[in-house]
Amino acid sequence: MLRKKKIKRPFMFGTICHQIIEAHVEGQDWHKVLDKIELDNRKLFKREIEMYGNIIADIRDIMTDYFIFWGDSLKPLKHDGRRSEHEFRIELDDGLWFSGKIDLIGKAKGMRWLVEHKTFARMPSESDRWRSVQGAVYFRALEMMGFKPFDGVLWDYINSKAPNAPGELTPTGKISQARIDSTPARIKRWIKEEGKKKSDFTKLLEDAKANQRNRFVRVYSPVKPRIVDNIWDDFVDTAHEIQEFHGKKKAQSIGRHCSWCDYDMLCKAEATGADVDWIIDREYEVEGTEHKDPKFKLEKERDEG
Repeated sequence: MLRKKKIKRPFMFGTICHQIIEAHVEGQDWHKVLDKIELDNRKLFKREIEMYGNIIADIRDIMTDYFIFWGDSLKPLKHDGRRSEHEFRIELDDGLWFSGKIDLIGKAKGMRWLVEHKTFARMPSESDRWRSVQGAVYFRALEMMGFKPFDGVLWDYINSKAPNAPGELTPTGKISQARIDSTPARIKRWIKEEGKKKSDFTKLLEDAKANQRNRFVRVYSPVKPRIVDNIWDDFVDTAHEIQEFHGKKKAQSIGRHCSWCDYDMLCKAEATGADVDWIIDREYEVEGTEHKDPKFKLEKERDEG
């Protein structure tokens, strides 16, 4: 399986946030996890600093306030010894497998929810959520795994935009306290770095605290069984079609969604007659999928044992 060598900032941000939430839910120190991510990817972040900005600092500020903002309002439910990132692999048909990973199963407002963490630059609309296949098919996957019924999907949104820091000067030469799109943790870090007094920036901190409701949003979406049935049937039909025409049908569906896809460069190269092999060698690396096979895991454990 091909994977891009350089991950776009939104995907990089989302991937790291998932790792941090997983660490926090599993009782680990998420700051140490983030430190390790920074250490392991230091060359990448240094080389791509203009593309990513200081993504590690941004994530630390954002997630600090995320955990404070929500507190313990969502209780993760344990399954197979874990409270997050529940992997599954279900055989839909002979040789046709459905694999995935469920972020969290939690209880909030007295009900049970399938929780999906999503980072965003533009807040998804109700229409976006209604068209989401993921929630419905994951519902069915949970049923097939033996879970008790759920009340719906909890969409846990985190704004990925880098928090702004104060900096604009007033005509008198003082730091402006006009409202900016920031977070309390970012303002506090700026105050410490600049050697300022926290008491001089009360308004900025209050505005940043109020702004958290725009950066951290949870939407509770009940899901009706009929909708799950319809979407699941369409999903299975599509899976069979992919299986039947794999390697045979190469029709391209070009549209605005292409900008979200990691493989848009390959489609463009094929359409324009560019050197596809050269682009693959320069922009992509091969990632094996054997580790996702339960048989492979059992054999590996047996060999190591």
